[in-house]
Amino acid sequence: MKVRYQPTFAQFADNYLATYYSGGVNTLRRAAGGPLVMFLGSLIIVVVFDRTASLWLRLPAVLLGLYVFWRGLAYTLGPLFNIALVYLRRERLFGSHLPPTSMSLRGKTLHVEQGGEKVRLPVEHIQSVQYRGDSTWLLTLSDQMLYIPREGLESGDHDAFVARIEEILAPEEEAE
Repeated sequence: MKVRYQPTFAQFADNYLATYYSGGVNTLRRAAGGPLVMFLGSLIIVVVFDRTASLWLRLPAVLLGLYVFWRGLAYTLGPLFNIALVYLRRERLFGSHLPPTSMSLRGKTLHVEQGGEKVRLPVEHIQSVQYRGDSTWLLTLSDQMLYIPREGLESGDHDAFVARIEEILAPEEEAE
């Protein structure tokens, strides 16, 4: 059983942002951390500027507030900056000249070929199967995510492939 597809930049961006903000690791800190730090920086500027009469005391506090604000802004926009860097190299990373990504099940081993590299992964190392509207994610014990799109497959059947992985992960109990 095998599926093949050509990864695209749009799929990468969607998966990257989805896993960054809702991947289960530091979700609240990632989603609210930057705006909270920006708010604290603004609060430092407003409170100190309003309550301090001396310009020499205001200046360091305003600089500290601006620094805190900019750190929060950088933390908030960091994922978008990463996507912009990948966008600049999208032809090299997602071009049609690259071989397609293929995943095949042979016994209880998942064989993945992507970008000229080959990896064998025992199906038991798949920690969870997560369904999304346009794809399925396979999360491994080594904290890697394998992406299988529902549409745009060059060959194979998404639903049958994922169902077979789930059968291997949780075999049906035999009737006694």
